[in-house]
Amino acid sequence: MTSLRIGHGFQGPSGTGQGGWTSALFERTVGEPLTISITRGIPLETDLEVFEVAGGWELHDDTKRPVMTARPRTEPFVDTEPVSIDAAADARRRFPAATEVVHPVPDCFSCGPVESSMGVHAGPLDDGTGRFAVDWTVPDWTQTGGEVDSALLWTALDCTTAWYIGYSDGLRPAFTVGYAAEVLTPLEPGQRYAVVAWSGDYPAAWDDRKRGGAAAAFDRDGRCVGRARSFWVAAALDDPRIAT
Repeated sequence: MTSLRIGHGFQGPSGTGQGGWTSALFERTVGEPLTISITRGIPLETDLEVFEVAGGWELHDDTKRPVMTARPRTEPFVDTEPVSIDAAADARRRFPAATEVVHPVPDCFSCGPVESSMGVHAGPLDDGTGRFAVDWTVPDWTQTGGEVDSALLWTALDCTTAWYIGYSDGLRPAFTVGYAAEVLTPLEPGQRYAVVAWSGDYPAAWDDRKRGGAAAAFDRDGRCVGRARSFWVAAALDDPRIAT
């Protein structure tokens, strides 16, 4: 048994930990590639204990209930055509929360509207593919020991997919319930990347309240530096995590 802790600076939905960030720390703690399921809101400033169980692992809060479960990753990642940084920057101009909708998770340290967030404000590309994208500059504060913490890429991929999932087929804010990611190349501090999300190998439309997606990040030369796949459930209208 070991533990990890999510600080207030790493919120996703208000008052809870960001799913991509926490998933990265969970996988790092276990030490092998995982597919992670998020079962409840992730408490902040709480020692979360990692337990090995039959077929995988669980992450428990201080009530001894799991907030995440995980199993060894077996699903393949899928690829997409590279997106240029200029095209991703153009897509940012169509970020839904900039003009059309209330931001559903205003405290998210990755995609929130405040200046201190990482500004992962993805919008639809103008290329007819239906994909969403954003240009993302790695913030200076993300460095640990001279290297960028790879959990930040998990986070950016997660939030880019969130905007694709929730706003490319109607307006339906959703929460990550399943997530897997891999970092192919370490990020460079201060560099810009194009992060793109699409349906991956899932159906493009909603299946009742369920929808899947994929994401990838590309450097300025069009090389993929990281990939993710995830599964989402649309939030209920009265969900307290959604801004009104």
